[in-house]
Amino acid sequence: MTDPATRSLLINALSVGTGGGYTVAREVARHIALARPGWRVTVAAIRDHKLQSEFDAEAWPDNVELLWTPARNADPRVRARYERTELAEGIGEAGYDAVLQLNGMVIPGLSVPTFAHFQDPFPYRPEAWTTFKERVAAWLKRRAHRRALKTAAVCGWTSRYLEQLITARLGVRPKESIVFYNGVPDEWVERASGELPGWSSRPMTMVTVSNVWPYKRQSLVIEALPKLRHTPGLEGLEYHILGAGPDDYLQELRDLATRLGVGDAVHVEGRVSDARVEEALASARVMPLMSLCESFGIPTIEAMAYGTPVVVADCCALPEVCGDGALVTPVDDADALADTLRRVLTDEGLVDQLRSAGAARVARFRWREIGARMADTLDRVIGG
Repeated sequence: MTDPATRSLLINALSVGTGGGYTVAREVARHIALARPGWRVTVAAIRDHKLQSEFDAEAWPDNVELLWTPARNADPRVRARYERTELAEGIGEAGYDAVLQLNGMVIPGLSVPTFAHFQDPFPYRPEAWTTFKERVAAWLKRRAHRRALKTAAVCGWTSRYLEQLITARLGVRPKESIVFYNGVPDEWVERASGELPGWSSRPMTMVTVSNVWPYKRQSLVIEALPKLRHTPGLEGLEYHILGAGPDDYLQELRDLATRLGVGDAVHVEGRVSDARVEEALASARVMPLMSLCESFGIPTIEAMAYGTPVVVADCCALPEVCGDGALVTPVDDADALADTLRRVLTDEGLVDQLRSAGAARVARFRWREIGARMADTLDRVIGG
């Protein structure tokens, strides 16, 4: 058995393809490394990947190293073959004590235990599928998830909702199952626990921070916007959409806004810098997130950390994660959404309640604590 103080962990981040997934991979690796400074923590990533290449610029703890794999692994089929062959062989040769998979899967045939961390409800949410290719990909992922549930040493989940969704659908209970909610940095918790910044002096804007896909439902907020702008005092209301998405769909949202007569009030910004996200969250009056497919919804907690009220869809993990720190509204009802947003934008007493509850909610989610719990779990799994 290896020395518990000097263990070696491989975190497989090859599947990371979204901003949210990137954040989870970075923070999980960083905080496990901080919790176990004597460990060697290696993050496997894809060279020249449009998103994963940013790992190279991160400020990692001294015990974190990056393992760059060929750029061809951006193709999921190539990546699967690479994981089963070259990566699996490298894991054995390098003497890793465990592997943490960030996609809820396992690499067949590994001789070391796998911690399979599930983050994605997409394969189980047909409401989010728009193409035949996505349906096929969902079926393949469900098959891989079934194998992981049966063989992983431990399965982690970003919400109770996700755990129940997948285990019930596949009819398999894992050997060990633990919820590890996503988190925020300590400085965000400190910000939320301090004096909340002004709200009534903020510009009359709404912002959604998320990837931009049809199932994220930024379109529903655009549909609600004309109704809101007819409310006295809200005539100048604007909506900013921040997040990566296909260029053609970003243009669809702009075209929708134009058809509804609010083209000048909808700003589809695409993927932006962290600084721009912070600026937008700190200055908005409300952040709506009407997504149909969320295993956690970290932008909602980020918004609460800036004293920005949150409105979410009555769907997936959003009510569980947000608790009393957000208002919940029906999934596919633009009129109900407009009514809910109107309440937040015009009722300062309600806003005060939401901001206070939101600040308390933020304190429940710290990457430092999550990383420490994951490290404790890995210690037990490796030693067991």
